Amino acid sequence: MIDIAINRVPESRLASSRWQQAPFGTVFTDHMFLASYMDGAWGHPRIEPYGPVELWPSLSALHYAQSVFEGLKAFRQDNGRVVLFRPAANAARFSRSMTRLAMPPVPEDLFLEALHRLVALDAAWVPAADQGALYIRPFAFGADEGIRARPADRYLFMIIACPAGAYYDKPVKVRTMPQFSRAFEGGTGDVKPAGNYAPALLAEQLARAAGADSVLWLDGREHRWVEECGVMNVFFVIDGTVVTPALGGTILPGITRDSVITLLRDQGYAVDERRIAIDEVFEAADHGRLQEAFGVGTAAVVSPIAGIMHEGHAAQLPPVDRWTVAPFAKTRLADLRRGAAEDTHGWMVAVD
Repeated sequence: MIDIAINRVPESRLASSRWQQAPFGTVFTDHMFLASYMDGAWGHPRIEPYGPVELWPSLSALHYAQSVFEGLKAFRQDNGRVVLFRPAANAARFSRSMTRLAMPPVPEDLFLEALHRLVALDAAWVPAADQGALYIRPFAFGADEGIRARPADRYLFMIIACPAGAYYDKPVKVRTMPQFSRAFEGGTGDVKPAGNYAPALLAEQLARAAGADSVLWLDGREHRWVEECGVMNVFFVIDGTVVTPALGGTILPGITRDSVITLLRDQGYAVDERRIAIDEVFEAADHGRLQEAFGVGTAAVVSPIAGIMHEGHAAQLPPVDRWTVAPFAKTRLADLRRGAAEDTHGWMVAVD
């Protein structure tokens, strides 16, 4: 066991937090985890009361975006036990992201021990199964005090957490924005640097102004192939087959994506991971063959897509209450997380 120093708050803020009425990701638990990288090693792991961190204006991450993050959840099962969902997969992806940005990876045992200790300390913040989950945000960034363009010598690894309900409270409408690109071959689309997200914000803003809830991202070369949906991986059901864009370096290998594919195949659904053009999606919709479309992700879980807009055209889908695939995936994930279904894949990890 890693020796983690703990400085507890004298009194929890949970009772007065009113997190249920707050927007997603704005109310945080009592504590946060920190560890520092100096002189070639990660050390000084500690848990402190959640609060400001003193940083210099010359902080290298602020100037050159050497910063990565992860997202996962803790759940309260029906018997009261708190569990994490596939945390080792997040640890592995966090390491890949750090390596891609020339950052020294956080050791997996430190990542996992920090998660367990922080969630255990703030376990009272984990909502009941029917109310939501505890969203957990590990992140790391360069902490050098200088603006020379090079990998930092010092880094800070932190974890914060916030109770959260539904990310989307209704089916979403999405819109392609071919004048923008989320990722390119040889870029960072398959990992999670913070710098992936700021360039997408204008496209999201314009899509909402045009009546959509999010962007349906197309590839950066031809602006033809569907890649992701906002901050989610995307799935289509065409003629009874579940189709999702194949991973190829520009698409994030989502842990929820992988879980949904596994659960659907367990149930006997045909799942085809391949390239899919936006024209194929619209042709299927025009001929009544597009039966469902949905996004999946850590925050959003499984979110139905009610409409797709592309270059002045709108693809209509059958009413959501007729769907079978997305509801199955959502219900199956929920049952696993609340302990109502057998965890045959060993995805749920108890927090002591």
